[in-house]
Amino acid sequence: MSEAANADMLEFWNGDAGQKWVRFQDRMDVSLAPFGHRAMDAAGLSDGATVIDVGCGCGDTSFELARRVGPSGAVLGVDISEPMLVRARERAAATRADNVTFRQADAQVQAFDEGAYDAVFSRFGVMFFADPVAAFGNLKSALKPGGRLGFACWQPAKDNPWVRIPAGVVKQHIELPPPPGPEDPGEFAFGDPERVLRIVSQAGFSDVEIEKVDAPIAVAGGTGLDEAVEFLTQMGPTARALAEANAGEDVKAQVMGDLREALAPYETEDGVVMQSGTWIVSARA
Repeated sequence: MSEAANADMLEFWNGDAGQKWVRFQDRMDVSLAPFGHRAMDAAGLSDGATVIDVGCGCGDTSFELARRVGPSGAVLGVDISEPMLVRARERAAATRADNVTFRQADAQVQAFDEGAYDAVFSRFGVMFFADPVAAFGNLKSALKPGGRLGFACWQPAKDNPWVRIPAGVVKQHIELPPPPGPEDPGEFAFGDPERVLRIVSQAGFSDVEIEKVDAPIAVAGGTGLDEAVEFLTQMGPTARALAEANAGEDVKAQVMGDLREALAPYETEDGVVMQSGTWIVSARA
């Protein structure tokens, strides 16, 4: 089961999903940066620290981590998506980020240097593990005694209007796929804070703290209403529902029209701004 789930994630993030993430990278980074920064604060990074960035994507978080730890520190960004890593390496070369390296790896099973790192960080990259206890146990083995863990994950979909409202629109046109089970990998797999606490504790971490953060999110990076509609129908749960239903262009057009109407009340001078719910989790090895 674990191997199959890992294989599914590898195929998913190296296929169309990975390519789309690269396409929308700039917008994603603007939308998600505030949550990543809060998780970095929780990780307690210091000058000269060595950090693993789990699910580094196109590298935005890795570059910010590298800035925080300074030139005497080092960041290893790992991701299973080669398309994203290609973009990350291009950006590193363009900016001469000498203290950042990128590696295609599954953090659940990757043999990291034991006890070599000061911190493990992730911005929405840890909810996809097939065996999360084993994954966090593996990451803990890479940390020095007292090393820090800090990550951001989503609260349940019902507490994220930027997901819940588009899902309600799509539901009027197609039958939504069944939601993942409570133990299945996915964006909202860590929605239950008690499950998060159990996983991280069973992996051997102590001093686990889970902060509830309800904050606005700029959908599609603060671009306009039309861009937000395009973004939500190309990325995330709404896009997957349309793809799995093999929705035709006529259905997609209807969904986009209704979604535009549903999002219009949230349009501001800063783009389409909606509420989001996240957990900021920190712990010590």
